[in-house]
Amino acid sequence: MKRSLLTLLALAVIFGVSTSQADWVMKVQRGTNVTEIPLVGVDEITYVERVVPAMVLVPAGSFTMGDGTAPCGVDERTVTLTRSFLLGQHEVTNSQYMEALQWAYDNGHVTANPDSVQDNLDGSTETLLRMANDYCEIQFDVGMGKFYLRESPSAEAQGAYPGGYNPAVHPVKMVSWYGAAAYCDWLSMRMALPRAYQHVGNWPCNGGDPYGAQGFRLPMDAEWEYAAQFNDERNYPWGNQQPDCGRANYQPENMPPCVGWTTRVGNYAPAPMSLGLWDLAGNMAEYCNDVFQCDLGTLPAVDPVGPPTGTERVLRGGGWVIDTGDYPNLRSAARGAAGVVAGFTVDGFRAARTVTP
Repeated sequence: MKRSLLTLLALAVIFGVSTSQADWVMKVQRGTNVTEIPLVGVDEITYVERVVPAMVLVPAGSFTMGDGTAPCGVDERTVTLTRSFLLGQHEVTNSQYMEALQWAYDNGHVTANPDSVQDNLDGSTETLLRMANDYCEIQFDVGMGKFYLRESPSAEAQGAYPGGYNPAVHPVKMVSWYGAAAYCDWLSMRMALPRAYQHVGNWPCNGGDPYGAQGFRLPMDAEWEYAAQFNDERNYPWGNQQPDCGRANYQPENMPPCVGWTTRVGNYAPAPMSLGLWDLAGNMAEYCNDVFQCDLGTLPAVDPVGPPTGTERVLRGGGWVIDTGDYPNLRSAARGAAGVVAGFTVDGFRAARTVTP
């Protein structure tokens, strides 16, 4: 949104006050502190919104991780999370990712060609986004140096939305785990916060202490499950009722998918309602920070961080074409795995951040 100084000057004329630019200051108030900024020499004022996804507070606490039934969630153990955290209200959308990606490109933090986006921090060249795939709704104009959105030309997207749809409000697709972690770092840099990830080796988060990171990061495996079943050990984010197409976007067993493509974020009632989180089950499966390990054991844990090394990361929540049997992948305790390199049409993410004193 832009406000021209001409508007301000016109108001000044209407109310009969001096229109000399030397007389004008802009007052910015933060709490009780007021800063005056002279407008001499200013031709135009532009208000720029920093695109940080809406986040909700999840208070620290203890819960039973695992439910005895879900895939890789059979083991049950008491987990205590000692720090409250913020969690993205929705899965990161195409428009949110593209806006941050454009900033990263303009500042030399990534390189891009029509097929893909590569990292350019700490000497890394990892692939962050696969744009050559029909499922990807973000594209790149080399001549303009600009990213833009399109409707997916895939048969699935066109079949689900024959009249068209707005890709801006759908969750980002074809982003790798590296691309999700990089997005969190772009948010941190824009907010003048320390980056959570070192873009070398296994991309350690805050030197192996992810809960202590000051900047944005991917949610921890335990944090994700804690939020999904908050605060009554529910089987699914909405409660204990079996899934149906009115509660989540997924594919019922031996049936066509509910939608056949993603829906806009926030299309279903928030679940858990008490936290106001959307789409924790279905729509897109979600990357977590932890290296994947199926069996976690039954010993109690405090702020668990997962294995130090591994080739896969934890994937949570199920997606628009993922499920088999008794809806196991939609369960709050269900844990899957995803490689860190390839992006997929059903893998997305939401950002998190530790609440610091």
